[in-house]
Amino acid sequence: MTLRPKRGPFDKCNLWPWRYWMTIGVGVLATTAEGRKNQIVPNAVVLIADTMGSFGDVDSHARLHKVMTLPEVGLYATVAGEVDKGAELVPVIANFLSLVPKLQRTYGSILQALAAACFAYKGNKFTLTELPRLRLPPEVFDPRKTSPEISAIVQDAWDKFDIGCDLILAVFDGTGRAHLFQITGAGHEISNVSFPGFAAIGVGAENALFWLSRRQHTMGIPLVCSAYHAYEAKLMAEGSAHVNKHLDIIVATNDDHWVCTTHAKLTAEKEHPEINIAAMKKLFKKFGPKDTVTLTKP
Repeated sequence: MTLRPKRGPFDKCNLWPWRYWMTIGVGVLATTAEGRKNQIVPNAVVLIADTMGSFGDVDSHARLHKVMTLPEVGLYATVAGEVDKGAELVPVIANFLSLVPKLQRTYGSILQALAAACFAYKGNKFTLTELPRLRLPPEVFDPRKTSPEISAIVQDAWDKFDIGCDLILAVFDGTGRAHLFQITGAGHEISNVSFPGFAAIGVGAENALFWLSRRQHTMGIPLVCSAYHAYEAKLMAEGSAHVNKHLDIIVATNDDHWVCTTHAKLTAEKEHPEINIAAMKKLFKKFGPKDTVTLTKP
């Protein structure tokens, strides 16, 4: 017998790929009217994640928040995989970013800070967890000062070492332009996903990317339409028991940010007046899988 998730509103669209997925995190770039006027494209970002977390093969938690806001350094993130590892890594990235004054940030300096932060985090985690397993003391290891045999063993362990999480990061440069990056923990890979302007992580990423590609999402699309596209992409993952219907939404520009959640809020962060749960549900009733061309007009 083939199990099938409960049918949803996208069933009327033959493009829905029925599969089982787990957690989902989505990031999209957008451009506000002010950004278009000042020729700063893109100048906004929307991050969406569900709140389901799984532990082992049986246990799960329905309120595991996977979005992070660090407005003081212009950094916003969503995490997939081991959320505790992401909660360790994001502050490290923030520390390295803070070494570059916000008004002096360029794409190059941002990318360099991300690479340095990820390398430092991976190096520390590897030193503390993997070296003792190789019967080596948990101290800083310099492969240039050891035998080729030991160096080869450590190199193999380093290549296989996974930091345990994937990230989507939004960072603003000195002009107020938004940049979107994806960090893949297994391969220590940092990708610039500002082109075309969206990313997805988690086991549900394939479905989300499929839908954002069908919507032909780009960085120049207005903010509300971008948020709606991200909201749709999150819905694509809800067929799995490991992706719940709860969600957190972050909307951010260089000057401000807004947070919306289907859970009771524990902080006083404000919601965006046009991008919140009620507004997204209203748009979904209007558009569903239909064309959103009327929303894409500046």
